[in-house]
Amino acid sequence: MVELMAVKDYAQQIAEAIATVVKIDVEVADHNLMRIAGTGRYHKGVGLSMDRQGYVYQEVLRTGHQFVIETPGNHPLCSPCKARGNCSEKYEVVSPINVDDKSVGVIGLICFTEAQAKLIEENQQSYLIFLTKMAETIALKMKEQEFLAGLVSANHYLNSIIDCLDEGLITVDLDGNVLHYNQAAKRLFSTNLLTPRSHLKSLFSAQIVSDILGVGNNADQVIEREVHVETKKNRVQMILRALPIDGEKGVKSIGVTLRPLDEIGRIVHRLSLQDAGYTIDDILGVSESIAQVRERAQAVAESKSTVLIRGESGTGKEMLARSIHNLSSRQQGMFMAINCTAIPEALLESELFGYEEGAFTGARKGGKIGKIELANKGTLFLDEIGDMPLFLQAKILRVLQERQVERIGGIAPIPVDVRVIAATHRNLEQMMAKGEFRQDLYYRINVIPMDIKPLRDRKEDLQILCEHFIKGFNQQLDKTIQLMSEGFRKHLYEYSWPGNVRELQNVIEYAMNLAVGTTLSEEHLSPRLKNIEIRDDLDKFNLEKVERETILSCYRTFGAGVQGKERAAKALGIGIATLYRKLARYNIE
Repeated sequence: MVELMAVKDYAQQIAEAIATVVKIDVEVADHNLMRIAGTGRYHKGVGLSMDRQGYVYQEVLRTGHQFVIETPGNHPLCSPCKARGNCSEKYEVVSPINVDDKSVGVIGLICFTEAQAKLIEENQQSYLIFLTKMAETIALKMKEQEFLAGLVSANHYLNSIIDCLDEGLITVDLDGNVLHYNQAAKRLFSTNLLTPRSHLKSLFSAQIVSDILGVGNNADQVIEREVHVETKKNRVQMILRALPIDGEKGVKSIGVTLRPLDEIGRIVHRLSLQDAGYTIDDILGVSESIAQVRERAQAVAESKSTVLIRGESGTGKEMLARSIHNLSSRQQGMFMAINCTAIPEALLESELFGYEEGAFTGARKGGKIGKIELANKGTLFLDEIGDMPLFLQAKILRVLQERQVERIGGIAPIPVDVRVIAATHRNLEQMMAKGEFRQDLYYRINVIPMDIKPLRDRKEDLQILCEHFIKGFNQQLDKTIQLMSEGFRKHLYEYSWPGNVRELQNVIEYAMNLAVGTTLSEEHLSPRLKNIEIRDDLDKFNLEKVERETILSCYRTFGAGVQGKERAAKALGIGIATLYRKLARYNIE
């Protein structure tokens, strides 16, 4: 609640007005018995405490009722006063100042002459009513002050909320004159461009201004446009959104929001996530080749250099690319994947580079943002780059060299900060020899080569992959599979896996849909795997068994100590870290 002190100037004006009219001194005190206003001999005491003399005022504040003191100095309420029996006051009328049924102060008429006392005594009822009205006037002023203080506080709070927004916000009248803007908008534009007196024409092109003002003609219309804003530092691409602000008689003003394009991409990425949650630990396998892939991915993750991942379909090239992205400082940015085979050649260019409005027949109004721009501050994954048309290869080469992208129909290049990871299952060297792949692009993307071997060349990874898929499908299919029979396992090891890990996942899902108990057996295999001939007489040539026996023999020869392991690793021709992995793999410890 607003204190009486907040309206002391107004209270003084009321006191002086009363004193001028009735020729009697007036004083006003708050609930703490602090003199707020006063006339005559009380004027000099404004701002001083009355706690040792305001005994009548204390009673008025306590009871909330008017008091008339006909014999000041002799009245029972005056008994504690030092001036008792010798008071200079002749007559006193006091009224409480009540706000919301609570006494917040008092206003009093004090007579110092017999003539003044006689005048009030003869017209006591009129003066009481008059003083009550004056007290109500001061109370109303306090309520008004409280209301205004609430408005100021609410306005300050609202402005604080608006200033907390990451996106720039500008409000304009229906003629385009700026009414208000938040701190985010202020940071975007130079001071001389964005002021409370500026016009939209100083911020945007004539067409954009026309589109924004058109919103004022329709309370249901909202427009979105892509704009280029010349900020204090550089030229930034933003998404502009204009919407009407309703008043009592229709559209009153227009709100304009601005958000950087790359920030929208990051938000979409965080909300969608898709499969971007892959980490390097999701690349499963105990084989030497997979271990090397994991090590290299960790080593190159923070680099800006282009990576070329090579491997057959289904080996996990995109999972590796996502893992590299999530290991890097770009993980908050977009991971934008483009399959160069899945998108028709006629559409691939517009998907990658985007286009301006009117660039070609059927172009969407406002244009379209390309996938490369959306990947700004993030990673662009070009899957099956070997299938990209030659004319697009040249444009991708320019992106890698210049770090700029130019939209279809555009006139100005747009700078982009994007890391490119490419992947292919094709032999790019043979394609270059035939003129099907650009040599200069090959050397641009093959800066950091990474190869994922097919599953048939690393069958030691089958066990851990199967366990992973079984665990996942147990949850999806509400199963309790725990084991694989020996026959089931042998069929998996005999198969050549042309579809690699993706095919293995398909086989396990098929089998688990048929299984009833806790074990996967041969009867649950798909027909193409059931027909594989199992040759037990060739078991002695199983590389996994030969490797285990060799490592076990070497381990026994050189001992279990650290030096023994180092000598064993040297004798086997492998690194000490690889030896530790194989010891764990074959449970030799």
